[in-house]
Amino acid sequence: MSETGGTAVDDEELVLLSNCTALLLAGRESQHHLLTNSSGDVLILSLKQFFSDPKNSELQNNFIECFLSRQDAPFQLYWWQKCFWICLFLPMLFVAVAGNIIVMWIVLAHRRMRTVTNYLLVNLSLADLLMSLLNCIFNFIFMVNSHWPFGAFYCTVNNFVANFTVADSVFTLVAISIDRF
Repeated sequence: MSETGGTAVDDEELVLLSNCTALLLAGRESQHHLLTNSSGDVLILSLKQFFSDPKNSELQNNFIECFLSRQDAPFQLYWWQKCFWICLFLPMLFVAVAGNIIVMWIVLAHRRMRTVTNYLLVNLSLADLLMSLLNCIFNFIFMVNSHWPFGAFYCTVNNFVANFTVADSVFTLVAISIDRF
């Protein structure tokens, strides 16, 4: 650890900052002279100037991604916390999937259960089942690992499924209330 400006800074972080800054300046010769000085103050002053310029938004994002991608995940769970969450989540997921499938089977397989209210309950169960299978599992994996391995496309699908199923549930409950009234 070294002292810089009254703040303790890890040498690895300084190397990381230097490497990301060098990547940032590759191909930008006009700004290279600002950061070649070995003084840390000049480096920080130049970075402040760089981040205050709105023309550099794409380069700013690249710099931040470079700097943060080489750090450990800040919210990484310990192994015992992961085990706790898995033991809590799996039974809850099993009950949600099994319960909703049973509700749909009971209503759809038995003729006397086919009423308007029960069809609305099937719709409610289907929305809950979709939420359990297409959203909760993937968000749980993200929560446990602090990493989204499913790609940008499924991230969009995941958010759509979450909003769609919640809206479907709310509107179905409104329809059930109106029907029962």
